Amino acid sequence: MDKFTAFIKKKKWWFIVGAAVVVVLLFFAFRNGNDGFKTVDVQRGTVVSEVSVTGQVKPSQKIDLAFEGGGRIAAIDVKVGDRVIQGQRLAALESADLYAQLSQAQATLKAQQAKLEELKKGARPEDIATKEAELKKAEADLASYYVDIVNVVNDAYAKADDAVRKQLDDFFTNDDINPQLTFSSTNSQAANDARTKRFLSGTKLTEWRKALDTLDTTLPPSSLEVALVDAQGRLSVIRDFLNTAAQALDGSIDLSASALTTLKTNINTARTNVNTAASNVTTQDQLIAAQILTIARIQSELDLKRAGATAEQLIAQEALAEQAQGQIEYYQSQIAKNVLRTPFAGVVTKVSFEVGEIVAAKTAVISIVGAGFYEIEANVAESDIAKIKIGNTARVTLDAYGSDIEFDASVVSIDLSETIVEGVATYKTRLQFAKEDTRILPGLTANVDILSDRKENVLFVPTRNVITKNGHRYMKVLSGDGTVSEVEIVTGLRGSDGRTEIVRGVLEGAKIVVE
Repeated sequence: MDKFTAFIKKKKWWFIVGAAVVVVLLFFAFRNGNDGFKTVDVQRGTVVSEVSVTGQVKPSQKIDLAFEGGGRIAAIDVKVGDRVIQGQRLAALESADLYAQLSQAQATLKAQQAKLEELKKGARPEDIATKEAELKKAEADLASYYVDIVNVVNDAYAKADDAVRKQLDDFFTNDDINPQLTFSSTNSQAANDARTKRFLSGTKLTEWRKALDTLDTTLPPSSLEVALVDAQGRLSVIRDFLNTAAQALDGSIDLSASALTTLKTNINTARTNVNTAASNVTTQDQLIAAQILTIARIQSELDLKRAGATAEQLIAQEALAEQAQGQIEYYQSQIAKNVLRTPFAGVVTKVSFEVGEIVAAKTAVISIVGAGFYEIEANVAESDIAKIKIGNTARVTLDAYGSDIEFDASVVSIDLSETIVEGVATYKTRLQFAKEDTRILPGLTANVDILSDRKENVLFVPTRNVITKNGHRYMKVLSGDGTVSEVEIVTGLRGSDGRTEIVRGVLEGAKIVVE
């Protein structure tokens, strides 16, 4: 202890000098060379405003591809990880039935086009000659049908006369004068009607025989047609008689079993023969009517060939050709819908089905992400959205690589409608990377500083030194005589870097008192 005290006494002047130096240094430190005020200078430089957000890396394009209609998958041309170019086929459904329909439509088009060309060229002489020969044959056939009327009507009379006067001879006594049934019937109405109709049938047959005596194949077609119609009417009367006689026979009460059987056999034969005769007459009438129509058609076709195609016919045929072309285009479009093609270049990320599987309409089959630049999707708060616009550049860091590695990007779109995130209104903003980089992968978290504004070579001071009172801004300025005064200023850009632009109020180099 005595040694320490002696040392202090011996070195006393060194302590005094050291203490004085400390006091002087502290004085200058607090005074900052400005009469005791700490100041900063108004400087000239750059003021930058940035908006910082966090987003996620996403591909610029992404799509899930599906067939418009369902069906069985015939081909899958890609696998996960394959790079594809725009328009490349990815998959296809079975389309054999559509190809068959397409072939049929193409054949129809060829036929319609050939007919159109034929109409345009007009009929050849040999075509006209062929059609004239066809018309002559049709007319000859019609003439033959008219000649056949004589045989058909005479045969009908023979069958009708046999039915009434032979097959039903045992039904009546005094047949043609005052017919009376040879049996009693419980169906008195049918019995009375049968007697009356037997007399009428006999009369019709007699008249018919006289008409047939004058019927000849040399008669004009109109007279022959009258004979055919007359035969139909007379056969109708006789068929009605036979039906009534059958009803009376069904009610017979005094016939032996054998006699009843014989009468039933006879009337059935009569009815069958008369029905056959009526059918033959009707058939002949139909043959003639059909042949008349055939001749009219052939004559019309011949007239057209002789006259050539009209403008209306050409237009109609052109319409048929266009319709056939439309069918071809329809089936081609249906086949195209059965093929999946990528709308942009990219990479296959998912294949959901295999060949042979049945897929429903509008079910995702293959997923593609675009091969272009990746994008960042971020939600910008409403307080910052007014600061940015499309085209603003940005600095980006990815959590996967740390803050030392930066990437350049720019704003490419800003949603006009808000997105609520945790109760706060935000606006979805997309930024696109300036360059392709293999380190950029979808799903990475991105920290983005969007440069909203930048001013160079302007006056600025630290933002914390700007005083706001009653809507005006001031700064405490140290004058040359050491006094401090509040000077009103006009500010410009307020940077995100802690600087505020000074538009007017102070000059470069002015001393601003720091609080």
